[in-house]
Amino acid sequence: MLTDVTHATVLVADVDEALEFYTEKFGFEKRADEEFAPGMRWVTVAPEGGRTELVLQEPTEDFFGDEAAKLRERIGQGTVTVLATDDCRETVATLEGNGVTVTSAPEDVPWGVSAMVEDCYGNPYNLVEER
Repeated sequence: MLTDVTHATVLVADVDEALEFYTEKFGFEKRADEEFAPGMRWVTVAPEGGRTELVLQEPTEDFFGDEAAKLRERIGQGTVTVLATDDCRETVATLEGNGVTVTSAPEDVPWGVSAMVEDCYGNPYNLVEER
């Protein structure tokens, strides 16, 4: 049976720009950065100690061929990814100070405290501090 989610893909326009954003702005650690295939790098990031890694995927013609253009149209159109935090308000203040766009300020919700931010391409992230 299936036992875990290990990776989730985030489409990005430039792997190096995304890597800088996720490590410098979000404070994630780089887990992998290697050539996967001609025209494709396998670059992953994750919160320190986190199990699930985000794959920063740049849709290149060398690797994706004719599909690359369709994939590039989806950059910034990702579905909401939920990120856990011990203190949502403090995390949002830190991210804001790092230049991250906050699209919804922290608010109390039935399951805890929730806020919305986005990466440098507009991909949405829900920060959740559970009760």
